[in-house]
Amino acid sequence: MSVYNPPRKPMETQKEGGASVKNPPAPTRLEIRYGDLDPYGHVNNAVYLQFFEKIRIDYWRAIADLVGIDELEAGDVPGARYVIAETTVRFKVPIFFEDTLHGAAWMRTVGNRSYSMDFELRTGETFEDGTFAAEGSAAHVFFDPVKDAVQPRPDWFLPTVAELEGRSEEDFFPEDR
Repeated sequence: MSVYNPPRKPMETQKEGGASVKNPPAPTRLEIRYGDLDPYGHVNNAVYLQFFEKIRIDYWRAIADLVGIDELEAGDVPGARYVIAETTVRFKVPIFFEDTLHGAAWMRTVGNRSYSMDFELRTGETFEDGTFAAEGSAAHVFFDPVKDAVQPRPDWFLPTVAELEGRSEEDFFPEDR
């Protein structure tokens, strides 16, 4: 079974019951550093993936809070480590050093051994009122680094994600299951 899902439309056009742009599960304000810029004065393309990882860690902290875990393990919730199988970035408008940048993530699908996250970056004073700058996605596979093997999704994971996002568990099932 493939973990890839085709690109989706930006949050504003999500069907009813999906994540809400007015209430992203774990919005994050991102710092743009001078070293993030390319010779043209805008954020270098590779830095977008670093932004996505910061957003993902903040999302994981929100999950950890819901399940009562105080400390993350290398940025992940213990027992739910993963590897990235695929990631994408779609650029919409340049991001500059002077911009105030916000990001958010939400789960598109949660399978038995994998999940897909979508990301969105916006410039402006708030995420909700910001200008849509970029979007992306990442397919993750649950992985046990000690056993060096793919592992099943933890039992608590899907109910916790559904609670965090205010959606039903069925909303996260892959279409080809």
